[in-house]
Amino acid sequence: MATMAARILLMLALARADMYLNNPRGSNNKLREQSNNVQNANRLFDSQNNAASGYQIGDDCKPACKDGNNNYDVTKEGATKGTMKFYQGSELYIEWHHQHGCGVGHPNLKCQIILQYMSESENANLRDGTGQDTAGGDGNDPTAEGTAEPARGYHEPLDFYQACAQRERNKGLYTADRQMEENGGATSTRQNPNGNGRRRGNQRNGLECPEERDYYPYWHPSPWHDIAILTNEPEVRCEYYKQESQNVKAKGICSEAAYNNPDACGSNGGQWTETKSWSEPPPDCIGGLQSRDNHNGNIRNGQPQYYLWKIPHHLEGRTVLRIRYNITTGDFRYGSLAHPVEEGAELTGELADSFFMDKRFNDPNPNTRRRSIFKGRPEVPVPLAQDPVADWLNLGGEKWLLQLQVNTNQFGRTFEDRTHSFIVMERPQNAQTQRIVNYNVRGRRGNIVQVYPSVEYDFVPADLSVEVGTLLHFQWAGSDANNNGNAGNGRAGTDRSNLVQMQSRDETIPMPIEKHTLLFDATVNPNDEAGRGLVEKFAYLDQDSIVTCDPEDNDQNSETNCKQLNGASAYFNGGLVEMKHVGEHYVVSTRNNDFSNRSQKATIRVTGVILELYENVLVAAGATVGVLILLYLLAAIWAYRYPGSWLFSSRYRPRILRCCVKQERMMEKIEQRRQIVAQRRKAWAKKSGAYTTDEEGASGEAADMAMPDEKLTWVQSFNRGCKRCGLGENRLTTFLYGLLNLAVFLIGVLSNLSGGFQGSWAYPLAKGGGYSMDLNFAMLVLPTLKSLQTATRRASSSREWIPVDDPINFHITIAGFTFLGAAIHIAAHVVHALSIHNAPTIQRDPLDLMKLSKDEMTSGMSLWHQVFNLQNRCAVLSGLVLTFMMVAILLTAMSCSRRGTNCLTRRLGGFNLFWRVHMSWKFIYLLLLLHAPARLWIWFFFPAIFVMVDRLLLSNHQEMYLTLKQVKLLPRDVIGLSFEVPQGFVYQAGQYILLGWKGEFHPFTLTSAPEESCISVHIRAPNSCDWCSALRKRLTETAPAQAVGDAPKAPKAPQVFEYKKHTLQNSQIVYNVPKVTVMPGGRANVSSAVPTATDKVALPGQVAPPSLPTDSSAPSKPPPLRPEGDPMSKSGESLMSSAAEQLLPPEAVVLQVTGPFGAPAQKVWGFDTLMVVGAGIGVTPFASILRSVQLRAKQRETILRRSRDDPSLEKMVKDLIQVPKKIYFYWICRGQEEFDWFCDLLSAAAEGPAASIVEITLFLTGEHELSTVKKLPCATGQFFGRPNWGRIFKQNRDKHPGEHIGVFLCGSPIIGVELSKQSQKNSDLLGAPNATRFSFFKEHF
Repeated sequence: MATMAARILLMLALARADMYLNNPRGSNNKLREQSNNVQNANRLFDSQNNAASGYQIGDDCKPACKDGNNNYDVTKEGATKGTMKFYQGSELYIEWHHQHGCGVGHPNLKCQIILQYMSESENANLRDGTGQDTAGGDGNDPTAEGTAEPARGYHEPLDFYQACAQRERNKGLYTADRQMEENGGATSTRQNPNGNGRRRGNQRNGLECPEERDYYPYWHPSPWHDIAILTNEPEVRCEYYKQESQNVKAKGICSEAAYNNPDACGSNGGQWTETKSWSEPPPDCIGGLQSRDNHNGNIRNGQPQYYLWKIPHHLEGRTVLRIRYNITTGDFRYGSLAHPVEEGAELTGELADSFFMDKRFNDPNPNTRRRSIFKGRPEVPVPLAQDPVADWLNLGGEKWLLQLQVNTNQFGRTFEDRTHSFIVMERPQNAQTQRIVNYNVRGRRGNIVQVYPSVEYDFVPADLSVEVGTLLHFQWAGSDANNNGNAGNGRAGTDRSNLVQMQSRDETIPMPIEKHTLLFDATVNPNDEAGRGLVEKFAYLDQDSIVTCDPEDNDQNSETNCKQLNGASAYFNGGLVEMKHVGEHYVVSTRNNDFSNRSQKATIRVTGVILELYENVLVAAGATVGVLILLYLLAAIWAYRYPGSWLFSSRYRPRILRCCVKQERMMEKIEQRRQIVAQRRKAWAKKSGAYTTDEEGASGEAADMAMPDEKLTWVQSFNRGCKRCGLGENRLTTFLYGLLNLAVFLIGVLSNLSGGFQGSWAYPLAKGGGYSMDLNFAMLVLPTLKSLQTATRRASSSREWIPVDDPINFHITIAGFTFLGAAIHIAAHVVHALSIHNAPTIQRDPLDLMKLSKDEMTSGMSLWHQVFNLQNRCAVLSGLVLTFMMVAILLTAMSCSRRGTNCLTRRLGGFNLFWRVHMSWKFIYLLLLLHAPARLWIWFFFPAIFVMVDRLLLSNHQEMYLTLKQVKLLPRDVIGLSFEVPQGFVYQAGQYILLGWKGEFHPFTLTSAPEESCISVHIRAPNSCDWCSALRKRLTETAPAQAVGDAPKAPKAPQVFEYKKHTLQNSQIVYNVPKVTVMPGGRANVSSAVPTATDKVALPGQVAPPSLPTDSSAPSKPPPLRPEGDPMSKSGESLMSSAAEQLLPPEAVVLQVTGPFGAPAQKVWGFDTLMVVGAGIGVTPFASILRSVQLRAKQRETILRRSRDDPSLEKMVKDLIQVPKKIYFYWICRGQEEFDWFCDLLSAAAEGPAASIVEITLFLTGEHELSTVKKLPCATGQFFGRPNWGRIFKQNRDKHPGEHIGVFLCGSPIIGVELSKQSQKNSDLLGAPNATRFSFFKEHF
């Protein structure tokens, strides 16, 4: 059995440490003693407790179990019959005190508290008895006759004890230096070395098996069922305890009782059989709350130790509860002074287990070293001997000897207490599902000295909180066998308690019945007879049915003195009372509440219904579904009553109408809606003087049109405003911003060093990451504010480090720091959550009496519970949702996803997916406020102001309609769009606009100069760009084809398409259609020149298409009505939104513009020398700038030519019309045809007054046949391959010493890396004399 002993729990102690049950009443072997001390400490079990502890058995004599001399009379009817009765599934408050402390983290000891029960299923004759004689008989060995005597108590079955006495003790156990009684079998243990007294003439401790009592978990069958285990090391012990509990594990025994293991049993002809487990859940194993030693009192918040036991539903009949308390010191820990580290041994396995002690540690010469000088160990490692004497301080000589107080039979000491037996009953039929809580009274008669270490009277629990609808089972028992000399009120020697309601805990006078709210709500129905009867019953304990009360009798010992409850029984069962009134109810016992002597008051707090977590989730989900169903039904009713509303349209019509409304009635409603819609459309068409088509008949391009000037709902306006939210650039120096993040991170760490679970380092790291995220989320939105960008660009200098010149990169930089902070935050919180999960589960406080700390409440909490923890606003759940949304934003913001460069991202939506996911930022910020509301609102306050100001400024940039003049189809799927300048549209060269079509707005740099009479943009529109390619095909294929009635076909570049403007009458809608020229023979063709006719083809379904002039005159004739069967006359999805689409011809194109907005390129006017680099279509901002330079140069030359003799005017002109002194323009293209995009503009820029200013260099990076390459006259240099930027920068530095040179790029970020590197490399230090500096600015979308 040595191996088995290696895994048992050995509890060791150096001093007496008693255990006392208070509720249910702990007996400590007491029965009906009329003294404060127990008369037979061996009656049922070995408690090891103080003889003064324990409570007498309950009585139910009416009125008292007393004779004429006021002495206890056991022959009275009801004596020892005050048995408590509890319902199956009810909650029983188990309360105890222990003297020497216990709990997780206790510095002085290690401990274990075990709660168990046994019922009549294990012992059919289970009883308490009526006499003080020992269970089983008076002999050394129990007999069946002695056991059967009714006066003797009977807990463990006789055969259990007999098997224990016959079975060889486990000789693999640690026995220290104790001389063991070898004939005692398993009744001989280190704590009971004499075999429970069987060989020394002492009495047995009932029928208890000492070996089973002293060790847990026991390796042989036991009649005890496990309830709970409270230990100081739950993280290392609980799993083992649960696995070894007889609740779940079968236990073996030999048919030959003398043998205690399978090998010995089989080799001696026996049969080893296993007793089945109890088939019950494993015991609840938790870490106990810490209590101090040498203190037999309350532990926390003035409350005693307790455990709330939910009595199993299968349990029935007479039952007894026992509690065991085991403690040990740290002297057995490997590495202690008593158990030093062996040389060369590793602290692993058995050595690492301080509870591992087996026979190897036993003294080979037991019982021979008492008080002898301790001169080192014997050959085997005995940690300590009995009362060892030695020079422990190593001072030298026998003069310095000290004796340690060590009793080796108490090194494994187990204390025990048991309740008197109680009855478990079936639930009443009308209370099968309700919560039942037992409400009892603890204590016995006497003052604090007379009852110690038991307690005086009190309700238990004294502070109870239950939800409305809970059933309280009011019940208590007392004894009439108390010492007559003990202090108290009422008849001497008796326990009595009643319950009345009071107004306040600090008062003494009970409330009148008209104000009662506990047993019944008198404020609602003061005449409720049942309620009034309960109040009378709880106050007077039914005395009038037992005795004839005498109101004039003031004798404290008189039975007729009902004022002192002398006529009542010691046992009271108030039955089940449902809690109906929400609030705090205060109760008191009028007999025992004796101010300044003892207090018996309590609070019963009734709250609203408190649901479990899963119930809250289900209720929330059910309520949400219910609200949605209700809204759906209301929408269906509204749609049915008002068929003209949008809810009855074919798109939104509730399907439930098809099931609930007859088909004939539904067709009538549909026809009614069709007529309403037709009437409204005709009225609108009459007002606008245009021709309409039916809303359901719209198809193709016309169906995609929205009515721009219609009155939108607030939801539509909100969504449109979100789409207009800019994507800008801003950049602070990454280093400085990183330092700022580091500072905020350190602030978060240092301010939360002590806030984590048990001082976990992960928590401050998580908070540091969270603080960094707060900063970054507050800054993240600022670079996207276009109005803020434009305003700051106008006011800022030309320094490249100003944080407004690269907003996209700044936005990306902030996002990078955000994800870095999020990674730290998430990883640290995961570690923190795992530390909570792996921590010991501390004893729960379901009644909220101990006021547990946050660490104690969360210790051992499962990960699932942490995710759905409502006490912290489900912060983990919201964090998971935020993580998912942020990862989605990260993935969709990647270039391959945003640009749709592979089939997967194109199929998912490309840029549209990126935009829609980014538009979830509003929900992310709302979740952030839910996730951490205490701090985030401070960070978000000022950014929110900026956002609101930006939205107000953007509202002034109305979506103006554009008049399209010309569309150029250029090589490589590039289109150039020329527009008339909208009224009030003022811009600078290098700025960009948001071009809108089909409700989407995209940024494009203006390629025209502000000095020109038109505005233009160039758009690269390959098929991989969904919106851009769709616009190209619309302008160059479908619209021209629809204008002449041909099938669309792809045109070849280069080609020019002319467009003209039309305006709907009585509206602000401007649309553009291709110009059509009627060729000889009547054939229509799209013209590339400005035509004189305004003819256009008919719309589908029109008999005679009207002319829609550009002025406000009405059409020449009204549109004809559609034939009855025309499919275009069917009712459609909406009225106003689709009406505008039907008013426009199929070839119409509606374009809108928002802006302009500032860009880095507009800073070129702040430099005298420029290096501008365009890559591919990235030439667009510089095309505008070069054109503006050319026009400005001409303007300045014209003015100066007329005023050559006026130097002051010349200086003023140069100041007003700023033109850089030198511009080096580098254009990098893959093919020759790309140069054709702006060849004419570049040629013009290289001529005239700007010829000496602009120097153009072209680079071809693709593969080309030399014969196909043509020299461009506008270029001063034309090269094959990539630019050598190091050489170029060095040349320009030599040409312009001491100047500040602006370097501008619009193109690939890869080029930007090299340009930024060379700018820094070729710049002199600030403040150096005649310093040459390069300032780099880049622009991208």
